[in-house]
Amino acid sequence: MLIMPILIFALHVTGSLNTVLSTEHRREICRYIYNHQNEDGGWGTQVLGPSSMFGSCLNYVTLRLLDEVDNDALTAGRAWILSRGSAAAIPQWGKIWLSVVGLYEWSGNNAIIPELWLVPHFLPIHPGRFWCFTRLVYMPMSYLYGKKFVGPITPTILEIRQELYSLPYHEIDWNKARGTCAKEDLRYPRTFVQNLIWTCLNKFVEPVLNFWPVNRLRDTALKNLMKHIHYEDESTKYIGICPINKALDMICCWSEDPNSDALKLHLPRIYDCLWLAEDGMKAHVGQ
Repeated sequence: MLIMPILIFALHVTGSLNTVLSTEHRREICRYIYNHQNEDGGWGTQVLGPSSMFGSCLNYVTLRLLDEVDNDALTAGRAWILSRGSAAAIPQWGKIWLSVVGLYEWSGNNAIIPELWLVPHFLPIHPGRFWCFTRLVYMPMSYLYGKKFVGPITPTILEIRQELYSLPYHEIDWNKARGTCAKEDLRYPRTFVQNLIWTCLNKFVEPVLNFWPVNRLRDTALKNLMKHIHYEDESTKYIGICPINKALDMICCWSEDPNSDALKLHLPRIYDCLWLAEDGMKAHVGQ
């Protein structure tokens, strides 16, 4: 239940939603999401899983971006989200995706420092030494974080901001939200050492990296990341290792140049991720 929302977010941000998806596509996608809504009103991260803040927020927002308006299912989904701490309690990946579409602030995210890609490759902390899936997902995530990229703020996005939170959007304490996670999504609580590392990154390292003249490193890091992203796209013919990094790469390409050939090559490959079945249209987890 997380792959389709990610693709919809990417299409929304790049302004390609109506170009790529026909009325029939949209109807079948909505049917699939409604069919797999749990009895308590939420959605699971996985199709058969219990409701989670991650699955509920992403699927609720997807329905709204597909022009679904108030109905019993949306009302139940919104009630589930608000009763469990609102979207401020979504886990890290959810915070990142909501930030990209303009439904969460980047200041409420843990730092994903793009400069890490500039350290010598022989060091064990270089992302090039990470597992391939981790590396290829966090690569575009660090690019978007480094740019603090936010998609177009449309009237629909402004409406959803009011629906996902129990407080007015401008009154939310994003510093507090950064470390907040709904109990339904909290699989492994962070240790003291992990909290210490994140605090240092958020409070000291990230602010320093944004001051002149050190901030020149960020521009270099972002350009370096885009080279890696373009290489990944070209070597996989714009499908990516999975739809998650494909969607992220697509947004990065749009962020770099909304009229780029890379974006134009990304769009037709969306159809390779879609699958129509008896319960509606879903997305493949892998290629």
